[in-house]
Amino acid sequence: MTATAARSVRGLAAKAAPVLSQGITAGTSLVLQILAARALGLAEFGAFALLLALLVTASGLYTGGVGDALAVLDRHDPATRAGIAASALGCWALCLAVAVGTALVVAEGEPWVAAAFAAMVVLRLAAETARRLLMARLEFWRLVVNDTAHLVVTLVAVGIFAATGRITLLGLLASMAMGAGAAVLTGILQLPADELRRVRPGRAALAQVLSFAAWRSLQAALRPAALLASRVLVSAFLSLAAVGALEAGRLVVAPLQVVINGAGGFLLSDFAARERQSAARAHGRASRAAKILLLGTGIGGISLALLSNPLGRLLTGSEVDPLLVLGWVAYLMSWAAGLPHVTEAVARRKAREVFLIRLVDSLLGLALVAAALLWWDGVAVVPWLMACGGAYSSWRVRRLAIRSRA
Repeated sequence: MTATAARSVRGLAAKAAPVLSQGITAGTSLVLQILAARALGLAEFGAFALLLALLVTASGLYTGGVGDALAVLDRHDPATRAGIAASALGCWALCLAVAVGTALVVAEGEPWVAAAFAAMVVLRLAAETARRLLMARLEFWRLVVNDTAHLVVTLVAVGIFAATGRITLLGLLASMAMGAGAAVLTGILQLPADELRRVRPGRAALAQVLSFAAWRSLQAALRPAALLASRVLVSAFLSLAAVGALEAGRLVVAPLQVVINGAGGFLLSDFAARERQSAARAHGRASRAAKILLLGTGIGGISLALLSNPLGRLLTGSEVDPLLVLGWVAYLMSWAAGLPHVTEAVARRKAREVFLIRLVDSLLGLALVAAALLWWDGVAVVPWLMACGGAYSSWRVRRLAIRSRA
């Protein structure tokens, strides 16, 4: 193999690692949800679903704020490092309190369930910190090792609980906490000493860190919030059954979402690293990445739409409307087209501007959905209209990214 070919293989492997990592993370969540659905009673499964939704929300906000700050801001600057540490500890304390209170309500006062859930949430946030440090260092195969350790230890713990008796809500939460603890330990072992020493919280650069973290967290929360609002609109104008049909179509294209999420993590870390070395900037990189993601999402999406009925029966037990699947493909394509320029702009600390563009995108999509549902009783139109807002934001963030290159 020639040196050029070897470099190409290494480059492809480096780009595949973030997608593989995202796939392992998504797969872990899916396996746990299937286990919970099959092993728990209806009431316990409902409690598990609510607690899992809280975990996802906390993790998303933490990743968008503290996690991305590790990649974009200068974490080696003592003041910035102290500010990030202070914001992380503040998030951990807040999430711990919310987790305990929520679990006590959902689990009807069970203290061990509350303790297990609170421990799991804090450990997951700590594990996410290690993951983001590895991503900031562009060490994506070590990230895969971290996620694999999380998956393996979680499943081994579930197996032990299953062998000693029936799987319970407490057993699942404790298993998830053990998996997160294993990910924290693996991350510590893989990170160099200079990333871990002199981590003392301080207030010197806390305002700068919080300014970035707040806008980035809000931006990260917009997409799931808009999707939640669209489900509420469908439920209000149509029915819960229509929401189920909408979700069935989204499940068919879930593999494409995993790829896009993985690409987003890689691109943000890559752009942030290039910003720290201004001579290494590649202004056409975002446009090339957008074209590749757009083409890949389109080809993959059409393939999934052609297989929508068998995939729908496999995933949900019933057939799925191909037009609905194509609508979700269009929605993901609008997301994929803008994602590289979003990461480029965020790497240049334009999180506030990106948030405002995405806010207009979300409100536009929801307004179109609400107007359509007043006159139309078909759910297939929803993702198509949400994609209109995505197309608007893709155009706007591209212009923002280009202006930020000056």
